[in-house]
Amino acid sequence: MSSIIHSLSDLAQSLLEVVWSLFTTAGELVQKTVEFVLHFFSGAINLVVEFFKGLVDLAGGIVGFIMGNIAILAVLAVGFFGFLQYQRQQGKTVQVGNKKLN
Repeated sequence: MSSIIHSLSDLAQSLLEVVWSLFTTAGELVQKTVEFVLHFFSGAINLVVEFFKGLVDLAGGIVGFIMGNIAILAVLAVGFFGFLQYQRQQGKTVQVGNKKLN
């Protein structure tokens, strides 16, 4: 008789564990679904933010490249102008082809 009661107790405990595991699985499923949705939207927002951050970096790189080229051209122009001034002070003419530059 004791073994029958013990068996019925084990059966009831097993049924409760099955029901409990169903609820915990459903709860974890809801939690993971909410977590997925939040990660999806935060990922989409991060994608847009990183895209615009990349555009700003690209624009800054292009502006830096153009400004560097302008600076190099300005240095060359100042050097050429200085050379012409030096030649003029020395009384020499600078001639390129048939043209006199000073």
